[in-house]
Amino acid sequence: MPNKKLNVYLGLIIVVILTLACFQMAFVITDGLVAPNNTVVERNAFIQNNLLLWQLGWFNWMLGALGLLTFCTMLLPFVPKSEWRVLGILLIGLGIVPDIGAEVIFAFVIPYSPAIDPSLAIMQTLELFAVQLTGTLGNGLYNIGGLLLNILLLSNKRLPRKLILIGIPGWFLGFGLSVSCALHALDAAKFFTATAMVWSTAWMLLIILKVFPHKNELKADY
Repeated sequence: MPNKKLNVYLGLIIVVILTLACFQMAFVITDGLVAPNNTVVERNAFIQNNLLLWQLGWFNWMLGALGLLTFCTMLLPFVPKSEWRVLGILLIGLGIVPDIGAEVIFAFVIPYSPAIDPSLAIMQTLELFAVQLTGTLGNGLYNIGGLLLNILLLSNKRLPRKLILIGIPGWFLGFGLSVSCALHALDAAKFFTATAMVWSTAWMLLIILKVFPHKNELKADY
């Protein structure tokens, strides 16, 4: 019983962190993000004037990345054992590397790059590189691994099938984000970030509340 409660409480903390990170990106650090309606000069001015908020916002995303990996690890007992299960969690773990790497660049490298290059050319290069790292590569690995685990959950006949199916569109919305970032389609990336995060976080919350408390009854024994 204590272990089941711990998983629920930890899962809820992860949902809170992801929700806060989304809120910060949408309403707090927005003006420092690459977008069609701002310039590198405006972004730099915002970052320099709001450095602590900027860094806290990206620190929350780092916690969110670790939270996603933790959630998927807690999901493993409900996934039937196979080499595909190992591959799924491995891909998510690999996604952590470019994702957190990009967030470190945003939080702790980009703000200080103007001191090296006042023309802000290095800052622009770092922005483009970080977007590809997190949006295309890291996010792509997350979604391939997450979709694989989500589909494998369907093999566990003890789980509510509709609840498992609800999660699948969120991973495809995540693929939309990866493609948008790869093409540098910033408006589309903004749309897919919002929809994918809302859908996936809501599904995670349902799993935490409906599945995690019943681990002994719903876990896969094969």
